[in-house]
Amino acid sequence: MRKTVCMVMAVTIALISSVTAFAAPETMADGTIFDAEYYAQNNPDIAAIYGTDKETLFQHYTMYGKAEGRQAYAGNEVTMTRYGVLLEPGDENYLRAGYLAAGFNYNLTPITENVYYTNEGGQWVEHREPLETPRVSDPAANFVRKDWSGDQRYQDIRNEVIELVAGSGAGTEMEDVESRVKYYSSNQQTYEEFSALLNNLSIDLVKEGIVNSCSLSNSYDSSDGILLDPYRPFERYAGIWINNNSLQSREVYDAHPETWAYFKGEITIPEPEPYDPELDGGAWGISW
Repeated sequence: MRKTVCMVMAVTIALISSVTAFAAPETMADGTIFDAEYYAQNNPDIAAIYGTDKETLFQHYTMYGKAEGRQAYAGNEVTMTRYGVLLEPGDENYLRAGYLAAGFNYNLTPITENVYYTNEGGQWVEHREPLETPRVSDPAANFVRKDWSGDQRYQDIRNEVIELVAGSGAGTEMEDVESRVKYYSSNQQTYEEFSALLNNLSIDLVKEGIVNSCSLSNSYDSSDGILLDPYRPFERYAGIWINNNSLQSREVYDAHPETWAYFKGEITIPEPEPYDPELDGGAWGISW
């Protein structure tokens, strides 16, 4: 018995010591963060079969290891929703891809000035005012990846999207469909909580393969024309944008390489149109 234990220990030590040193965690071509050295050392059964080549180990991780719950790098605790969706680094780019596919745009460069124009004596005059707090136009700003699948609102909206897809056909594009699920937001905390739930659900729906793109907005009925403070007590719902595939322009697509690996299905990227100065009328007090 003692001899058998010693032999097992010797084999294990030999496997670990044979691992070739690799670089620190790096971002692979598809955006996944992967540490080959960590993966080999923490999965000696895999290293014994597949060796220590970085690309070979990464291929095993993407094809089998991720689904088996193996970690891609140190500190990458694997969390999976009740519907089998893995929470992974880079998931926020599904949010950005869905936002672009719905025809919107964003800018990750911090905005430090408020720029607007006025017409003075027939001439457009530019005005710049510094912002006390720089802002970023990013649908994933302050985003925290979390498992919300135990929340009843999550389950209800998820089921509603599945019903919409089943009724209209897979891949059918939908824009700003009002969810049946209503939620009363009483303050900033409850507003931000519902937004976080919707953002995570948007990602999960794409990763489950239910939709090709998704953007769920924290919305309210503004038919009375009143724009409310988002934190004011009000009944809210999810504005559902799914399977959208039309970006604003080629320039928008090229400006966001962080999303390229996160588009599912076909997307339409319009080519630039010739500039027509007669169509460029402008408006008073434009700001952006």
